[in-house]
Amino acid sequence: MLASVFKALGFFIAAIAGGMVVLWLGGHSQPAPVATNAPGAYAAFGPQAGTVEVMQMPTAARLKLGGFVEARNSVKLTAQAPGRVTFIAGQEGERIASGASVVALDDDAVRVEYRSAWASLASDMAASQNAQTQLYQQLYGPRQSPMGGPGYEAYERFLTPLYNMMQPFMGGGPPMQTQAQQQHSPSAVNNARADYERQQAALVTSQAHIDALDQRLRDRRSVAPYASVIMTRHVRVGDIVQPGQPLVDLADPDALDLRIEAPSNMATHLKIGEALPVSLTDANVWAVVSQIFPGANTAQHTVTIKAALPPGSAAAPGMYALAWIAQPGGGGQSATAPALPSSAIAYRGSLPAAFVVNGAGVVEMRILRLGEASGENVAILSGLQPGERVVAHPEPTLKSGDSVFGQRP
Repeated sequence: MLASVFKALGFFIAAIAGGMVVLWLGGHSQPAPVATNAPGAYAAFGPQAGTVEVMQMPTAARLKLGGFVEARNSVKLTAQAPGRVTFIAGQEGERIASGASVVALDDDAVRVEYRSAWASLASDMAASQNAQTQLYQQLYGPRQSPMGGPGYEAYERFLTPLYNMMQPFMGGGPPMQTQAQQQHSPSAVNNARADYERQQAALVTSQAHIDALDQRLRDRRSVAPYASVIMTRHVRVGDIVQPGQPLVDLADPDALDLRIEAPSNMATHLKIGEALPVSLTDANVWAVVSQIFPGANTAQHTVTIKAALPPGSAAAPGMYALAWIAQPGGGGQSATAPALPSSAIAYRGSLPAAFVVNGAGVVEMRILRLGEASGENVAILSGLQPGERVVAHPEPTLKSGDSVFGQRP
């Protein structure tokens, strides 16, 4: 019986020892390596690694309004006279200096008439000078009798006063005048003055004709009123144009405005000089309200508002943009909006985007509408909700469907 007990005790001790060996081997065994190039395999790293949570930040209560960018200074040059185009300053996009000729028309016919007008002016100047000399002679020149010479003139000077003195005793009558006195008569002087004034009028008429031709010559050239860029060219060299036909559109691309149509109830809350956040194609800037039209559009019941974009903005005339207008009665800092660090925002083309991570670790690209920036954080006006998690530093190759645990096969 004692032998049976020792035999059972031996089996019990052996079982305990075997269990301990199995436990020791299980705790120190290594799993079989997984080939990283096998289908469906992922390079492992901790979940939620490299992500950041969408937070909230105070932001003004604003509504978005679409508008378009326009040049603050623009002009459409049109033909002022018929003719053939002989010169154009350049192609679209080329800069033009202030006062430079942009388009020129042929002026051969006007030049011929111009030379003829100068010849007429020279003739009128000579006639005017001669009439002036004749008038001076009538007024201040020496007088001699046309009959009898100096002797007869002396006789007239002696006899005429004596005759006039005796005239009352002989029954009266008009006084006698010498021939020299008759040459100083008002009628002779008036005739000389009238001839001189006629020549002066002819001279002024000739000068006016030349001034008119100068104006016609200026109308043959279109000049840039300020430094600008050719936006649109409507004609080419050799084209025949008529008065009023568009030639070239010019604009100053360095001074741009955003033109928006705001509802009348929103426009009443805007002020000149107020800064508005504006979303351009690939940038967000602050534009200052520079003009508010005094009346509303009768068809749309909107008020036109212009906001000056800062110099160097990534914009061009005709570009679409969004302005964020404070809501009537709002505009305070009581409202909140989702926010992200600027490092979590990636640009795909010209659009800002973020990569949201779902519970399975798969990312989804969201297009964002950005708002105001405060330090390192940027308000997200649309595209994200507070509490969502996004990739903190998205790589350029990251795309929707990728996993935070590794690249998709």
